[in-house]
Amino acid sequence: MLEKLNSGVGGVMWKVVFVLISISFVLGGVGTYLVGSHDTSAAKVNGEEISQHTFQSALQQQTRTFSDEMGSEFSLLMDSPEFQTRFRQDVLNGLVDESLIGQYLQSLGLAVSDEQIKRAIVSNPNFQKDGKFDNEQYQSFLRLNGISSDYYAQTLRASVAMQQMQYGLLGTEALSEPQLQQLIKQIFQTREVRLTAFPLADQVAKQVISDQEAEQYYNEHKSAFMVPELVKVEYIDIAKPDVEKNIKVGDVEIAQYYQDNKAQFSGKTSQHLAHIQVADQALAQDLYQQLQNGADFAALAQAHSQDKLSAVNGGDLSWSTDGAFPAAFEQTAYATDVGAVSQPVKVDGAYHLIKVLERRQGEVQPLDQVKSRIADIIRNEQTSSGFFRLEKEAAEKAFENQASLADVEQVIGKKAVQTDYFSRQDVPTALNFSNVVYNIFDTDLLQGGMNSEAINVGEQHSLIVRVLDHKAAGNKTFEEAKADIVALLKRQKAEALLLSEAKKAADSLNQGGSPQTVALPQGISLAENTQQFVYARMQDSGLREGVFSMTATEGKSVYKAVQDDNGEIYLAELIKVSDGVADSQEQQALAASYLQAKQLQTYNNLLQSLRNQAKIEINQDFLQQQN
Repeated sequence: MLEKLNSGVGGVMWKVVFVLISISFVLGGVGTYLVGSHDTSAAKVNGEEISQHTFQSALQQQTRTFSDEMGSEFSLLMDSPEFQTRFRQDVLNGLVDESLIGQYLQSLGLAVSDEQIKRAIVSNPNFQKDGKFDNEQYQSFLRLNGISSDYYAQTLRASVAMQQMQYGLLGTEALSEPQLQQLIKQIFQTREVRLTAFPLADQVAKQVISDQEAEQYYNEHKSAFMVPELVKVEYIDIAKPDVEKNIKVGDVEIAQYYQDNKAQFSGKTSQHLAHIQVADQALAQDLYQQLQNGADFAALAQAHSQDKLSAVNGGDLSWSTDGAFPAAFEQTAYATDVGAVSQPVKVDGAYHLIKVLERRQGEVQPLDQVKSRIADIIRNEQTSSGFFRLEKEAAEKAFENQASLADVEQVIGKKAVQTDYFSRQDVPTALNFSNVVYNIFDTDLLQGGMNSEAINVGEQHSLIVRVLDHKAAGNKTFEEAKADIVALLKRQKAEALLLSEAKKAADSLNQGGSPQTVALPQGISLAENTQQFVYARMQDSGLREGVFSMTATEGKSVYKAVQDDNGEIYLAELIKVSDGVADSQEQQALAASYLQAKQLQTYNNLLQSLRNQAKIEINQDFLQQQN
């Protein structure tokens, strides 16, 4: 970890972090649905306000994301005031970009309706139970991720709109066969190289670091030796298996459930539909008449439908069952014969021509076929009610006896688990849920001596937690950090020495020196074995950059000092360069990557153009207060 700190705030990590921030805002979307009044803006984009509340929410989200991904490295970066200022500025820039794209999509008529969002949520398999939308699973998803339904809907809206724009604006890029072949020659280029290793471990062992050098490094890099806030926790989980193991379902219960709920086991009628959506009734009637006269439905949908997402597929809405669309839409579809097109029907302010491509009628399933399914349903219902009773009783015991989890253990029937010390960046898997981490580190639980409430972490899964000990964040002393510093400085000195030796040897050989007489460190002789490297297949970025940055000379070897990702030093001898060759799978992957890069370039050009034309007002006073 210490090696990575040498690049400092201005190094590669800095650039990577802010590239990721920009991309995450573009692809993920952060809702700007809370609008205040008076002086509550963080920025205004063409008069549209980005509220301070939205900025704070986005800042917290991005901080959590990068903290989870980078761990202690991100904490160290956040110690820098300069980094914090840039971080906040880039978060705000992401929100500005999102607002610009949202306004642009509206200008193209690509706004996503509330009905489309509702349909996307209801049809999401993750929110369904027994083939139907289950609100509890949906609410559990929101609770688990710490987001509101409005926020999720806004994120979904941005995602659907971006897909529409991708189909339209960004879907026009193409890659010709000659272009592809030229890329293959470059990206899959092969180089024959001899690598002479300059053993690093031997050189490290020879280095001597004085106490003065070590202490100077410590004083100049104190933030690198920060010890994060630590806690030791005791917890007990309440989960579905704790209840389910005691539940037995008999044949009588199954038969009774079948009789009471026969309609549930009648397979739903499913339909494969397509539609054309327009805003004007006269246009809808005109299109209907064209269809009656033999016009192609898919062609008219592509040319006229306002539902851009389905229009690119000829209006195809795929297969659906009851409840997937508004009632008026479904009633019209059911009243239309297979292969026929309905009269225009008005739904949510727009006119729809509906074509029934296929229809499948549902049939009642006999008891024998659904017996195991019914048993699961009954078991799940009894488990669900039993779980909530158990959770309620455990939470009451935790509240009544704040001194320990002993009473909760008796209720649940299992022992509490005690952890070792951990920080926010290395939370044990069993506790690694955002709401649990928040309760441990950001509430009165941190002071110890009390139990948490039952914290929901999933469907029929809760945790009750207490903090046994807490250690505040601090810095290692010099004595605690000395061994790590000495090891780091020894390696740095050894790398610098060997790199210098390798460069001298390369210069001598490139200037005509003989391989037999070139000066090399004791015990090292030029390698005789040849290795082949293909640019696109190299995992070691350091070695790849070194080997493929060498300029080939016809009929003559070229030498260069190179270093791999592990810090090992080599004298590289470039012997031969060959054009690349790729198999069909690699060609497809390369073409896809190229088109994605071109799409990103098109998107960035669009964004820059929107910025150049926009009126963007940043609330500098607010940002200054944040800094």
